[in-house]
Amino acid sequence: MLALIAGRPPGADAQWLDLQGPVRTIIEENDLLVKTDRHYTQGTKVSSLYADETLPGWLASLSKHIPSIGMGDGHGPNKHGYELGQSIFTPADLKTKQILKTDRPYAGWLYTGMILQRRGMLEEWPVLESFQIDVGIIGPHSLAEDAQIGVHEFRGFDIPQGWRHQLHDEPGLALKYQRSWLFSPSSEGPRWVDLIPQAGLSLGNVETSFRVGTLLRLGVNLPYDFGISTISSLATTEGGWSEGQSTGRYGFYVFGAAESWTVLYTVFLDGNTFRRSPSVEKRPFVAEVKYGAVLVLNRFELALTYVFRTPQFVGQTKDDAYGSIMLKVKY
Repeated sequence: MLALIAGRPPGADAQWLDLQGPVRTIIEENDLLVKTDRHYTQGTKVSSLYADETLPGWLASLSKHIPSIGMGDGHGPNKHGYELGQSIFTPADLKTKQILKTDRPYAGWLYTGMILQRRGMLEEWPVLESFQIDVGIIGPHSLAEDAQIGVHEFRGFDIPQGWRHQLHDEPGLALKYQRSWLFSPSSEGPRWVDLIPQAGLSLGNVETSFRVGTLLRLGVNLPYDFGISTISSLATTEGGWSEGQSTGRYGFYVFGAAESWTVLYTVFLDGNTFRRSPSVEKRPFVAEVKYGAVLVLNRFELALTYVFRTPQFVGQTKDDAYGSIMLKVKY
């Protein structure tokens, strides 16, 4: 594969640096798609990225002062946007009213965030740099209890009995950074295979971790982006429409990805930062594998992803799994 990718012809990279339009995405994730109901059990996120080079003045000035090492001359397009989301976590046993000292605590996370993305070139290879800041509330005011109980009542499922033991209210902060590189054997005409390594980190009480991984996708008319993301990803799905884009209006691809995490802290396992609360002993090293398919219909993309994650705390005997559905609209 690396030998194939190394044969990519130079030039014709302008389409990666053409100005792109806005992007809107909505992601719904649920473990019901893999017929489980535990741990990370549901998440929803809506994101809106504006057209390239429409940043507010203060953000454009800030971006100019951030070094663009390894991104060519540093004058690639900038994009900004916002997101809103909610994530819900529960133990595996939803029937008991007692505190489960050996299982993940009940918790919710309601947040909003701001996104800055910068594209560039490392010689002839496209590069994406992503900065995100998410702020919100962890605890009862995240409305996770109301959301899960409401859905269970509507669907006729058993009502979770332990929400009285959820994490206490606490402000949440997540500072995220990721850099992605795209390698492909062709930059002219339709592409059929991309290899996209990624590395980044997250800082804050929501999660402090380091991550490294890679994504491989194969298909017909691969879009001019860096692949899809899930809610827990360090970067938000990008890739708006470009008038100079000559290929990729319609396509289809399958993908597989693997990522390793080194987790130093997360409130969802370590418990509240300033108050005594339920907690478990987290595992410092976690691996995640995901695969799926994406259908590209002109300015629309529909993605289905299955995610499998190794145990995250001591005493967890089974891997976690969930499904993710994403709709992306390019303007």
